[in-house]
Amino acid sequence: MSSAENELVIEEATEDDVLLDMEGGLKDAEEEAAENEEEVLKLGALLTIFFSLQVGVFLAAVDGTIVATLTSKIASEFHEFRSVSWIITGYLIAQATFLPLYGKLSDIFGRKRVLLMCNLLFGLGSVFCGLAPNLFSLVAARIIAGCGGGGLFTMSVIILSDIVPLRQRGLFQGIGNIVYGSGAALGGVLGGVLSESFGWRWTFVIQGPIIVMSITAIQLNLQLPQVKFDKELLKRIDFLGAATLICGLCLFLFGVSAGGTYFRWTHPLIIGSLACSVVLLSIFVYIELFVAFEPVIDLSLLKNRSVAGSTFTGFFLNMLYYTNIFYIAIYMLTVKGVTATTSGTVLIPQFVGTASGSFAAGYYTTRTGRYFPASALAAVVLFFGQVALSTVGLDTPKQLVSFLLFPQGFGSGLFFTTTLIGLVASVPYEDQAVCTSVAYGFRSIGSTLGIAIAAAIFSNTLAAKLEERITGPGSEEVIRLVQDSVDEIVNVPNEWRMGVTLSFLDAVHAVLYTVTFLALLAGISSMFMKEHVLHKTIQRR
Repeated sequence: MSSAENELVIEEATEDDVLLDMEGGLKDAEEEAAENEEEVLKLGALLTIFFSLQVGVFLAAVDGTIVATLTSKIASEFHEFRSVSWIITGYLIAQATFLPLYGKLSDIFGRKRVLLMCNLLFGLGSVFCGLAPNLFSLVAARIIAGCGGGGLFTMSVIILSDIVPLRQRGLFQGIGNIVYGSGAALGGVLGGVLSESFGWRWTFVIQGPIIVMSITAIQLNLQLPQVKFDKELLKRIDFLGAATLICGLCLFLFGVSAGGTYFRWTHPLIIGSLACSVVLLSIFVYIELFVAFEPVIDLSLLKNRSVAGSTFTGFFLNMLYYTNIFYIAIYMLTVKGVTATTSGTVLIPQFVGTASGSFAAGYYTTRTGRYFPASALAAVVLFFGQVALSTVGLDTPKQLVSFLLFPQGFGSGLFFTTTLIGLVASVPYEDQAVCTSVAYGFRSIGSTLGIAIAAAIFSNTLAAKLEERITGPGSEEVIRLVQDSVDEIVNVPNEWRMGVTLSFLDAVHAVLYTVTFLALLAGISSMFMKEHVLHKTIQRR
């Protein structure tokens, strides 16, 4: 073959290669465009599911602060202010009992079915609260709402864990906490406005139509694989553990709530209830460790250092977080003498801080793949924020109270996100649903015990200070009235009114000093969490 023919062949081959490269490039571009389009569709579907889940989360947040600002008013209407904690703890007991079960129940019945059931129970319980004729009925309705209320948040987290890669989980969790914070911030104000305009009952009844919206959004938008029901799996649920837990908690809460208020601490009923609670909770621990095939709270998971650190941080964090909400609201109503609406407005910076901290932690973990530095920052901000909050006094402007709530909320928000991410990252993918339920179970137990212990401290301090300051003819009747209803404070004779106000302030301070100690314990617990890799895919590759 001549050199001219060789050059012709090479030239034709080069042209063919160029054409092939062009065709390959066009094909790659088309495939890349198709993949990008598919990712956009996936993102769109993900956002639709995400915001459908957040309707229930938002409503649960609204409910929490509605109750915080109205509890004292509701208890005063029933003349049961000394039993105010049961309006809160009735909800939290049910939540604490069912929270750890949601992971297993959703594995058996399917995520969607369990989430819909949680919405239904919460909606029914809320409507029944609005119709309650007495305190006992109200607490019963709160228990029904609590059975479902915990699942609104927990199931949304579990479902997101199934469909969102771990590296992006922090960002979505942060956005979710913004939704929660917005609902919490709105709840106090909305509760105050509705109660002052239409009565406190409407603050509960109005949640019924909203929960219908949540159920509809989930039914239409959440498409998950069907789970075939197997009744044999029900035998694996730790009903015995759940029963001992709820009985032990109820007896403990009765003992600390009634001790020093309705009965002496040395009364056989108080001693007996506390002793029985210790026995039952000890039996619960034994069942979880040695008897249950699949424990309601798998305490063996606490052998993992990061799981233990995350879990106990959440436990102490929830003890202090909800105690702050309820007792700062009581401080504003009793010491500052403001309306329920104003009390709700004062609480807004705490939820803004929580949402900001949570989003900041989520953004940081998404960008860096790390969470421990944000957790260390949370410990510092939370503790010193709580120290500052404990300085509120008789003449503290309400604007300053609001300002002091922000750092405490910001530190809490950082912790809410980093502890959950650290927990999930420290266990295998197949264990994350159960671990998430365990974590939220501990958080809910923390909320329950925090409110109950705070109520006992508040009630006993208030009683002691009232007896010390309010003396003379008619003093016993005045003490009884203000202990049963905060509305009676304005009717106290002038010579005793300052004494009553200072007694309420001392009781609030006793609670806030306790909460500051809990902030320290939360910070110490968080130091046990280790840094784990945050993978960018669901399969953790």
